[in-house]
Amino acid sequence: MKELYFCTDKQLRVCSWEKEISELTGQPASSIIGKKYYEVFPRITTNKNKDALSYVIKNGKTLTLKKYLFQCLYGSLKSDVIIKPLRSPSHKIVQVKVIIFIHSTCGMARKLNQSRKLIDIGKIASTLAHGVRNPLNAIKGAVVYLREKYTGEDTLVEFTKIMEEEISRLEDFITRFLSSSVSETAAVETDINALLKKIEVFTSLQIYTQNIQSHYEFGNIPHITINSFHLEHAILNVINNAINAMHAGGHLVIKTSTAERLGKVFVVISIADTGPGLSDKKLDELASETQSNGKGFGLFITYEILRHYGGHIEIDSKKNVGTTITLFIPCQQTVKEQT
Repeated sequence: MKELYFCTDKQLRVCSWEKEISELTGQPASSIIGKKYYEVFPRITTNKNKDALSYVIKNGKTLTLKKYLFQCLYGSLKSDVIIKPLRSPSHKIVQVKVIIFIHSTCGMARKLNQSRKLIDIGKIASTLAHGVRNPLNAIKGAVVYLREKYTGEDTLVEFTKIMEEEISRLEDFITRFLSSSVSETAAVETDINALLKKIEVFTSLQIYTQNIQSHYEFGNIPHITINSFHLEHAILNVINNAINAMHAGGHLVIKTSTAERLGKVFVVISIADTGPGLSDKKLDELASETQSNGKGFGLFITYEILRHYGGHIEIDSKKNVGTTITLFIPCQQTVKEQT
């Protein structure tokens, strides 16, 4: 439960405006101090529709308002509000402190948090793209050398072929990104089962070294038109999180199928692990909590990619049992056409 607060004097003029409430309202303390609180913040009233701060100043007692609703642009924000009189050494009321415990955020706050996340990503993306380019060229040269030197090693040749393809796609992506044309990338007809088979090979060494078992079940699904580079990395974000969440002996199960929701047909990719499970939070709250190891960003980016193509994510997680993350990607075919 998020806590924020501000203080006013006996004339209800703001004399303290903390950072957290500045972020909520978008108004810095420098522009607020000295103004009546209700000029910059919704007036807080008692159940008799009287100003709650004035009521506390008059009665000299702390007032608690449970599940108080603040109206916002996208609905309402539910909070517990505590209004406390602050006294001088001579016990005279000199200020009032308003403490707000937020139960839920409004749609606007969630949108602002997501926007900040995208801004943070944008700030480092260009630098990252430039920084990756030179090491990528060195890696590509090493891969070509290994492929040519060990032409008789079928497994190694298969891996190096995939690596060369991925490096070329990444180079192309970086070039388009730096020319500000990433969003113009053409979508192509994509076989998701074939894409997952490539990912299965690509992640097999990672799974082997961590002593994890993986199992893929490929359903009868249609091809879809999508940017395969975007989709591949959306899937890899989830798979890598699942692998990293499990200890030795864990199981990773990936299935493809189709499903109909509200008259629309989706290709479904289910990724299940036997890790410790995720906390019971909504996707938007979970995705907004970036972690130091980058897992939060990965899930957030997957969410944004699917949302861009009209899809969505569903999460089913149980503590100490595991997590299933299901990706829904819309397609044009009807259910009858899948059979």
